[in-house]
Amino acid sequence: MEKHSNRFDAALRGEKTDRTPIWFMRQAGRYLPEYREVRKKLSFDEMLADADVATEITLQPIRRFDLDAAVIFADIMTILNGLEIPFNFASGGPALEFHSSDEPDRSKLDAKRLLANRNKFEPFLKAIRQVRSALPQEKSVIGFAASPFTLLSYLLEGTTSKTHNKTRAYMLTHAAEFHSMMSAVADCTIEYLKLQVDSGASAVQLFESWGDVLSPETYEMKILPHVERIVNAISPHAPVILYDKGASLHIDVLRPFARRTNAMLSVDWRINIASLSDIRVQGNLDPAALEGSAESVRLETSRILHARSGIAGHVFNLGHGITPQANLACVEAMVETVQNFRT
Repeated sequence: MEKHSNRFDAALRGEKTDRTPIWFMRQAGRYLPEYREVRKKLSFDEMLADADVATEITLQPIRRFDLDAAVIFADIMTILNGLEIPFNFASGGPALEFHSSDEPDRSKLDAKRLLANRNKFEPFLKAIRQVRSALPQEKSVIGFAASPFTLLSYLLEGTTSKTHNKTRAYMLTHAAEFHSMMSAVADCTIEYLKLQVDSGASAVQLFESWGDVLSPETYEMKILPHVERIVNAISPHAPVILYDKGASLHIDVLRPFARRTNAMLSVDWRINIASLSDIRVQGNLDPAALEGSAESVRLETSRILHARSGIAGHVFNLGHGITPQANLACVEAMVETVQNFRT
């Protein structure tokens, strides 16, 4: 589809904008009363499976806050539908019936299998098309996927883990197999993101949700090459944002990566973005701030905006996903502060 210039897209290209664009991770979610009303009637699986419901949920924060980008309501596990890897959403997070820590099986991690099963993504892709159609062109649509390490960690652990010990042990004990599986997941992710871009996503974000369990050296040697291959494959079609929950730990590795790929780096709140003037940056308000007072949110939001003032290539976001406990008055204060700020 034809690509139209807008504030968010311009920032991703490293261009100066009239003001800093804003969206935030998990912006379509449980902190919103309108989301909770939908959730009363439907399970999480049912919401994901219905394109019209997913479209409505995606648009809710845009209507309420007039944000610059809509991120499609979905889950990083959705890609597994196309790989025929069954999973469900348990109370503690996703749970998989197949996971490679029991018996490493690379055969299901096949990009051709994913493309052959693209119909399994139709509710998700239809939601992208519908959101794109519903929004004016000055609003962007963001698709997303898990990074290879994050997705493979789910496969190896079988569910959410606090330590990721199985994954880290497998990575060290079966280095060749781990590399092969990471490469296969990267291939699948490339095709999955291309489907999203073809459906109308004008940008995509990779979520490195568990990057903070890895040392900078391990991340650079064993993880980043696969991430970079995805970025290089997708960036000719749409800008790519990498969110690494461990960005403050990995910054000496990620800074050169961002320079050579022109990817935007989404960083957590434990780093001063004033030190990142040479790269494109997204972030980085501490989500906990939104559980406090509106005045403290205004002050902290202003501090971050001033830290990047006059430097192109900044998208305002949180340093992690918004929490269900976020105070709506605080969210409104954050958004208003960004929208009214001028350099």
